[in-house]
Amino acid sequence: MWKRFIIPSILLTGLACGAGAERLSAQEPVAGVTVFRYFECGLADLGEAVEILNGSWRGFAEELVEQGLLVDYGILTHSWGDEWNLVDWFAATDQEAFHAAWRELLLRVQEVDPDGTVFTRFGEFCPRHKDNIYSVVPPS
Repeated sequence: MWKRFIIPSILLTGLACGAGAERLSAQEPVAGVTVFRYFECGLADLGEAVEILNGSWRGFAEELVEQGLLVDYGILTHSWGDEWNLVDWFAATDQEAFHAAWRELLLRVQEVDPDGTVFTRFGEFCPRHKDNIYSVVPPS
């Protein structure tokens, strides 16, 4: 759990891309992309929204990490700060790799939820979202 929390910050600062916390100091800086999906969820619904992500996205995203299509995936939450209280993030080697992994992720989700019931329920808990793709810029 702690490793997954550390990695987004490190990716954004360009120190590493995909290294485990125990290997960060030995890894050479590499470029990549980190994609953040920010959701605004009702505080009372946050737990159920996280359960949906854990149940319908995390497993597939982690499979894509194991298969090398993504570098990493994680979920962040907060109950203090701005309105974007649920975030999931994807780390990839470049935008092309992310888009290929994203297509595969959507196919896998659609296979288990063909009518979109889970996606619709998630939208009820988290009616607003925004996405950002950040390029990781290693130090020169």
